[in-house]
Amino acid sequence: MKALKFRSAWDVDLAEVPDLHVIGDDDVVVDIKFCGVCGTDLGIVSGSYPVAVPGVTLGHEASGIVAETGAAVTTVAPGDRVVINPTPYCGRCRMCQTQRINHCVNKHGTESGVSYDGAYAGKYRTTSAFVHRVPDDVSLRAAALTEPLSCVVAGARKIQPPSLSAFTYVFGAGPLGLLYTWVLSLKGLTPVVIEHSAARLEYARDRLPDGTAAYASLEEARTKYFNDPQAPIDIVVDTTSMLLEDLFPQMAPGGTYMSIGLKEKLASIDTMLLADRSLSVIGSIDSLHGSFTEAFHLITTGRIPAERLVSHVIPLDDFATGFAALGCDIDGKRFGPADQASCKVLIAPGGIDE
Repeated sequence: MKALKFRSAWDVDLAEVPDLHVIGDDDVVVDIKFCGVCGTDLGIVSGSYPVAVPGVTLGHEASGIVAETGAAVTTVAPGDRVVINPTPYCGRCRMCQTQRINHCVNKHGTESGVSYDGAYAGKYRTTSAFVHRVPDDVSLRAAALTEPLSCVVAGARKIQPPSLSAFTYVFGAGPLGLLYTWVLSLKGLTPVVIEHSAARLEYARDRLPDGTAAYASLEEARTKYFNDPQAPIDIVVDTTSMLLEDLFPQMAPGGTYMSIGLKEKLASIDTMLLADRSLSVIGSIDSLHGSFTEAFHLITTGRIPAERLVSHVIPLDDFATGFAALGCDIDGKRFGPADQASCKVLIAPGGIDE
């Protein structure tokens, strides 16, 4: 089978690797249909997030069809449509028992597609606890967004607004930005999205929850949405990881600033303001206890229209086109803002048709 292998920054290629089969009694082998391109993948390929093990198969946001099961597996069977939780955990260590399963001390590395082979491949092997059967009326394209939504659910839990009328801003209209907008809306907030890319902004505007809006700048949002050029900032979700130093002095008392980007940026803040204004500065990127199941519920019940956020479905053989749609030009070794309408890009090892 083919697999997308990471060698080093900008050195990724498709390789023929041995087919996967069941080894243990609890194993499940999945024929991969769709695997989403994550910001983590972009950072790994470009070298800006150097966490992957050389030689690993990339990809961790996957759905597919069960091909084989071990003798002890009873929860799924060959032919079942499933979504994959790519982050195993033991359930016994202190991190797991204190609801921090993504930081399990007994797992190897971080997650599939980073520390061990992932799902930009024809098949993926896991165990039965980490696959969930997808209902017949839910597409595998939509199901592939469960893992990124799980990260968003975990982050949204940390945001405790002072009021449901809190002025809330999401910076960045990529997949995580739009998913945060949907999840915060379900919490009763009304986020405003800020996106500098004209193409991405137009794509996002048709995919927002009712009552929310998107603008090209903070100044435009303050003037047009809040009718106040000095509108306060109560809650920020920053998907860029670049804005803390600029926005921190503008935060309203009791405000929360969340950074979810994975780009290195040193920032200086005034700790007197941190205390005097009762501000919170928090980070979040991973799934935590139960967030994968919660995200799966939000997708399978239609509370979040995940498939509407899919902008591209690209065959595995053409993976470079999928990365380029998100601003990562592998051949040119350049990574920057996307210059085309894009959101969630799915790589399709099993063909673009479901």
